[in-house]
Amino acid sequence: MPGMPKTASRSVRLLQGALIALGIVTLSAPWAVAGEQPTQQQGTTQQDASEQIVTQKDIDQGLYELVFSPSQQSIYVAATGGFGEGESDNYGENEGGSIYRLNSQTLEVEETIALDQKPFGLALNEKTHTLFVGHTLDKSVTAINLEDNTTRHLALATEEEKAQAKEDDVFGPNPRQLSVDEQSNTLYMTGVGDKSVLWVIDGDNLALTDTIEGFGTWATGLAVDHDGRRIYVSTMKDNAVRAVDMDSHEIIAQWPTGGEGPLNLALDVERHQLYVTNAGSGNVTVLDTQNGKLKDTFESGEGALALMLEGDRLYVTNRKAKTVTIYDRDSHKLLDTVQTPLMPNSLMAISDTSGVYVSLKQPLDENHQTDKPDSVIHIKP
Repeated sequence: MPGMPKTASRSVRLLQGALIALGIVTLSAPWAVAGEQPTQQQGTTQQDASEQIVTQKDIDQGLYELVFSPSQQSIYVAATGGFGEGESDNYGENEGGSIYRLNSQTLEVEETIALDQKPFGLALNEKTHTLFVGHTLDKSVTAINLEDNTTRHLALATEEEKAQAKEDDVFGPNPRQLSVDEQSNTLYMTGVGDKSVLWVIDGDNLALTDTIEGFGTWATGLAVDHDGRRIYVSTMKDNAVRAVDMDSHEIIAQWPTGGEGPLNLALDVERHQLYVTNAGSGNVTVLDTQNGKLKDTFESGEGALALMLEGDRLYVTNRKAKTVTIYDRDSHKLLDTVQTPLMPNSLMAISDTSGVYVSLKQPLDENHQTDKPDSVIHIKP
């Protein structure tokens, strides 16, 4: 993917780069072109949204990832609150946001945790009751103690380093996807940029322990296999997945994803299968983690973004198609296509039988603005 035009301010390019990396493919990415809608497989139905969506709540502008905490019996969702209009060359840098705690039954906001930086990615360590928050625009991460909402903050770049990057016209690396290994309380986080990295962070002390380089341009998705001692990272520009040894932190393999514009990963450890959403080609590809070979490819929808394995189902959000597609985990047969009122973004589940919760996003204008709130919905097939 080519760099952003140098005529644009760095703040504009930072926001555009962050939005593309986060999956908002309505911006001008070379692979973000209109494609054919996936055809329904025989024997499946596309039901009206009203039949599948049991709850919908407007929350705030700029919703992104969401997680469920069993100990708190609550849903937590990241909200940027929108982006500045750029009057001071800002567009969201050094601006605050919120984490909303939602009632898991009604989706009503029960508590607001204010943050000094805008939140995007989330990862929860339920053992330590810690919610990790990635700040894509500010190159930092926050840890929230959900017992008392106290926070700790880790900057991944100094102000001098940020200034040098601005002078050199370099994008990133900036936090994108987070995954926590609960057994070791280690946080892994992809750094998306011109020279992407994988950050390794000690969750106990919120201290950076390593920065793994060599991921090329636009690292996006992340999956962690503690027992297999492997970490998987997708990279958008070269349509690849890299496997990292969890102990040595060495990149030990690189495989083609079999699709265009890979964004997110989901890992089936027992079946040795890695699922990849490909936004550019509108499909999901399945790789064998033992050798990297392509095992399956199936259509999902335009702008395939997030995916989640839950019970005997695979859920995929298709942002530009405004659908959530649901597949049988074993056969990959399409079971349902749920039309959503807005663009679906991130996924979360409470249990195998609870269905799925999805953050929905309003379309942005050419200045990345909207005057309407994003929503959270509960889909129960």
